[in-house]
Amino acid sequence: MGNTTPKPLIDSSLQHRPVASRQYCTVSKSGVKRHTSAPPNSIESPRFHPHAKGKNIRLDTQLRRATRKNSFCNGITFSQRPVRLYEKVRLRLSGVHTGWSGALRFGFTSLDPSKLALADIPKYACPDLVTRPGYWAKALPERLAMRDNVLAFWADRHGRVFYSINDGEPILFHCGLNIGCPLWAIIDIYGITQEVTLLGGCSDNRTHF
Repeated sequence: MGNTTPKPLIDSSLQHRPVASRQYCTVSKSGVKRHTSAPPNSIESPRFHPHAKGKNIRLDTQLRRATRKNSFCNGITFSQRPVRLYEKVRLRLSGVHTGWSGALRFGFTSLDPSKLALADIPKYACPDLVTRPGYWAKALPERLAMRDNVLAFWADRHGRVFYSINDGEPILFHCGLNIGCPLWAIIDIYGITQEVTLLGGCSDNRTHF
């Protein structure tokens, strides 16, 4: 039988962005620079970064739930550790408020959030962060930002980002990532999205398109 894997859908707003020249690299004990596409293996799913976050974000003690307490912005968060290629970041939209417009923004960065000064975290991931080298993010369509929907997103070895809703078909969301370095997840809790909860059981999605 032939390969029956369905081709991914393509986000209608997909635009190719050039790969940024700024890279993140690590230096080994021998002093040799090493560019890696994935961090060491980890059995634990990502948590929110405890310090690199917008001023309106409150985290629970487990660093699994992030809530935006005021306004509709200043809700940028990052993963605490780099995310491997094909590793799914899974989160539930646990709080949605229809009084605002716009919804969650998400993507990746090649810059370690630990080195980001709090004063440098802007109000918005789009357009503020994505105009900087090393940041890639876009908005989830508002019609998909329904309470209790589960969003999963991941990057592949071709520098593309895919997402799915409730384990549905993968949708091509973004391209042009620099995969020659570690990547941290960006989750901007924006607009009608007021709270998200990171879920366990993140897995590798090894389907190649």
